[in-house]
Amino acid sequence: MLVILRIIFGGALWYMIMQVRENAQLHPDTGDLANAGYLAICVALGILNAIVWAPFVGARISEPITGTLTAGAFIDQKNRLLQLIRWFERRGCRRIVLCLCFLEGVRQPWMPTAFILGFNNSKPGSWFEKIYAVEVFRFNSTQNCVLAYDALKRHGIDPRPHPNPEVELALRALEREVKLDPDKVPLPPAPQVTSLHRNPRIRLFEMEVPSERTVAFPQTAPVAAESKDPTETVDASATIAPESLKQQL
Repeated sequence: MLVILRIIFGGALWYMIMQVRENAQLHPDTGDLANAGYLAICVALGILNAIVWAPFVGARISEPITGTLTAGAFIDQKNRLLQLIRWFERRGCRRIVLCLCFLEGVRQPWMPTAFILGFNNSKPGSWFEKIYAVEVFRFNSTQNCVLAYDALKRHGIDPRPHPNPEVELALRALEREVKLDPDKVPLPPAPQVTSLHRNPRIRLFEMEVPSERTVAFPQTAPVAAESKDPTETVDASATIAPESLKQQL
């Protein structure tokens, strides 16, 4: 409906602009009053064109920002036909599921649930897989779009590019070739580490040259005398004193 209104209002606005131009050329004397009326009609048509074109322009401008928030997921609406489709799916009636999904897709083409169910229940290489894969690829689910892309490649169809940049990047990543590990370059074994001889002329700090005496008789630290108990010294002197007296006598 909006497309029809855009065509009608856009054509009317263009017609009025041409009338203003023609009136200005053919009737320059009375052009002021007539052009004022045409101007009012053009303003009204311009407002109507802005109304019908605002959803399209706004969606194109805000899609890179809000696309992942508003078009990334869909709420599964509860209706009897979808419940019946899931009931047949649980019982393995694939042909009935495919037919009912086709009817649900025609009834609600803006919802992906019926197309996803039909795609999951279709046989690989069949006609149903082809038509359901084309419909599933229209939506913004990266996982489903990758599966649909693989199915369409089996049928010789390349549906790219995808309008969602995230899905398009995921599809391009599938085409990248896996880089193999590079061949190992053989290297000769490392030579053994040899100990280096120290140069005695190199000194890290100044040292005193040892004399011949210190070399022949190195000084040792004096040994500390063992401490004796004062009681023992007293006893020893007591025992030694009588013997010394006997010798003197």
